Amino acid sequence: MDRKLQNWKKFCQYYSGDLYGIWTRYSRAGEVIESWRCIRSFRPTAEGSEIHQQNHYTYASGKTETKTFGPYKQPITTGLFLDNGFSWGSSTVKSGSTFFSDICLRYENSRATAIAKYDESGSLKRFTVFPEHLGHFVNVPALPPPHQISSDWQGTLQTITPDWQISPPLVTSWQPLDDLPKDYLRLHFTNSISISCPAQVESGKEFFVAVDWLVNQTLWQRGTRHYDRSGFTSFTLEVFRI
Repeated sequence: MDRKLQNWKKFCQYYSGDLYGIWTRYSRAGEVIESWRCIRSFRPTAEGSEIHQQNHYTYASGKTETKTFGPYKQPITTGLFLDNGFSWGSSTVKSGSTFFSDICLRYENSRATAIAKYDESGSLKRFTVFPEHLGHFVNVPALPPPHQISSDWQGTLQTITPDWQISPPLVTSWQPLDDLPKDYLRLHFTNSISISCPAQVESGKEFFVAVDWLVNQTLWQRGTRHYDRSGFTSFTLEVFRI
């Protein structure tokens, strides 16, 4: 199958329906700015050639709002899709333009997304983090902070490149998020989602943005967007189990 079409079919397969989530916006220091409810509705046409998206927001004030996106037309989508992860974002760092990284991890009917937003000077501005569930809101059980868990994790890694080339699963070793570059910011949120990213991004400089999701006590996922000096090179998904 054509790689671009395969990517589109994963979009239809894993992101159709209504995703119910609590969205929280954080400062770069991890302080809560605001929180609201959102239902993201993805509706493919009967033949699967288009996907229509509407986001239905309910804010703390009681205000409601609906925003429409798309339609997305087969096989064009800006996201890169694997079976259990998806990512999109800026392809390069450009002076005078904002930069963002969006990473979503999936397990069965649940999703976990973290977005890092940078300003026009390349300085980290804020995060938006939201767990979601297909079909209805759920109460996510409290788990220990991911960085406090230590165990014998065994993992596999897959990579997808901007031209939709997907690598076969490879064995990968566990490395705690806190052991990644020391000059990176690392924030651990209350919903078992964590992020590691640079405080400043620059054109011509290598960096990455990594998002961890502790799904349960025996399953951990990590999605990473990789950039070299020319720009975005790949999205990797690591899945660890005990």
